[in-house]
Amino acid sequence: MTEPYSEEEEERLDAIEEQLIEKKVPFFLMMKMYAEFLHGCILTGRFSQIAPSKELDLVADNLQQAIAFLGVDGSDDLRKPGRLELWALFRRLEEEQPALAGLSRCAVCCFYEEAGWDPDTRESVTPIPFYLFLLKRLNPDMGLEFLTYAYRYLLDPALG
Repeated sequence: MTEPYSEEEEERLDAIEEQLIEKKVPFFLMMKMYAEFLHGCILTGRFSQIAPSKELDLVADNLQQAIAFLGVDGSDDLRKPGRLELWALFRRLEEEQPALAGLSRCAVCCFYEEAGWDPDTRESVTPIPFYLFLLKRLNPDMGLEFLTYAYRYLLDPALG
């Protein structure tokens, strides 16, 4: 695959981003959605290339904390230890367990400061393309599944 996204992924991504901007969906909600997606994938064994381990449990526990803290007062301070822990895990496992390191890198995205996404200084108007890029590096076949989940979680009026 020479391009990071398929044509269908590009189309869905563009449509989702347009609606996210139109509806002014807050950055913290996008982080929370990604944390819930990743956590659900861990719990259901969707990352079959990653063997159960204390490190995988650590990623899952940190994602659970991100889910619990995002959107509450002081969230950035509460989540900072998790961000540092996940970065350290990523660096430690990058060579010997690249899939687990990749998942840890995906999870780090759920620990940025809540007001941290500035579309004027970023390549894209939302973090969704970056989330998708990291996820596809971990599992190239999860792109459309993730975009469907993101749409339903963030934009489907029947669920919101």
